[in-house]
Amino acid sequence: MNYYQHTIEVAADVEDAYALSADVEKWPQIFPPCKAAKVIERSERTQLIEITALANGKLMTWRSIREFFPQQRAISFRQVQPSPLLSAMEGFWRFFPLQTGTLIVLEHRFEIKPDVRGLIDGVSTPEEAQSFMSKSTDTNSKRELQAIKQVLESKTIPGRDNELYGEFEEEMTIAASPEAVYPLLARAQDWPQVLPHCHGVEMRYDDGQDQEFIMTVDVKGQMERIRSIRHCTPNSSISYFQPEPPPVLRRHSGKWLIERVPGGVRVVSWHAVELKPEGMKKIWGDISPSDALARVTKAINDNSRGTMLAVKARTETQA
Repeated sequence: MNYYQHTIEVAADVEDAYALSADVEKWPQIFPPCKAAKVIERSERTQLIEITALANGKLMTWRSIREFFPQQRAISFRQVQPSPLLSAMEGFWRFFPLQTGTLIVLEHRFEIKPDVRGLIDGVSTPEEAQSFMSKSTDTNSKRELQAIKQVLESKTIPGRDNELYGEFEEEMTIAASPEAVYPLLARAQDWPQVLPHCHGVEMRYDDGQDQEFIMTVDVKGQMERIRSIRHCTPNSSISYFQPEPPPVLRRHSGKWLIERVPGGVRVVSWHAVELKPEGMKKIWGDISPSDALARVTKAINDNSRGTMLAVKARTETQA
């Protein structure tokens, strides 16, 4: 079993540090490697969570059981569906009060699968898998601890109370089946023939479930290249994030949801964004976060509406 420990001192109360680390659903807004996090089941002392995160640039998903020890200010975790290269992963978050803040200790123990061939591009031996996981564990742990330190010391915890963060959605009912609508949203390589604002798609990876591509879009007369990584659930949903979002955004993630309703399907385009102050200032000058967020919301919703109108026209005509 491989063991790694990372620590950081934070100028914040130990209870605040514990609470922030316990709130897993805020992780995509806090931790740069984390792209999606949800609680599947919960009790008073435990959670079953699902995490999607980047490891050395590769998108991975796993499920973990977490157990909380509030009096000891500790959180244990154990992957019940480990990430692809691992047979086991477990560890602890521990929080120790200091005279001027908190010491956070993050521990990992993991074991590599004996046969790792074909699981991750560029990894074919246990030695390569060991190197891959050691690097990703070290890099991600350091980035996560630095992110916690920055958030706690700046007193701006991401979420609905953060003026730089926003969630919004656009929806439309289409008189067609999920089986007709979903392929038009999932087959990104066909978008230049379907969507007016899309001028090209460079598909880098697509196994029918996970995708990575670069889309060239028209933004007010200027062409922008946007990289997206997506996870597709056939005829139901498509979740995604942008590793390098446009300059005004620090983060952008979203979902397409497809729900069967009387007379067709309800399609929802949901987005979560966090503004980047230096990007806002460079493009729009002295603008308030609320005005910038309103512009971003309108631009993204306009694109979502255009996409849904194109899908509606294509599927309802065929029907």
